[in-house]
Amino acid sequence: MSKLIEWAPVVRDAEGWYSHPYMPEFNEDQEAEYRAWLAAQGLETAYAALCGEDDKHPAYIVYFDQGGTDVSDWNPAPPAGDGWFTLSIHDSEDGPYWVWGRRSPAAQ
Repeated sequence: MSKLIEWAPVVRDAEGWYSHPYMPEFNEDQEAEYRAWLAAQGLETAYAALCGEDDKHPAYIVYFDQGGTDVSDWNPAPPAGDGWFTLSIHDSEDGPYWVWGRRSPAAQ
């Protein structure tokens, strides 16, 4: 297995998207591979979805109402607890998701 992924600074692109530099790219049809990678990394995950924000949130308006792709104004709070770091801010067929990961207690 490759090196275990750890916290890295979140440097978002001009439209607010981000992928951790050591996270492989997974397509939406690669759920099994994604889950296997998380297990091998010993990570638990938490998610925030832009569609769950208030419909008056600026990023919600840009993305869902105006058809834009800029989510720079979207900064959901991380999950409660220690050790969370951002894995990705990515688009999906359901809209933007923010994905956090942390080493699961069982993996430590």
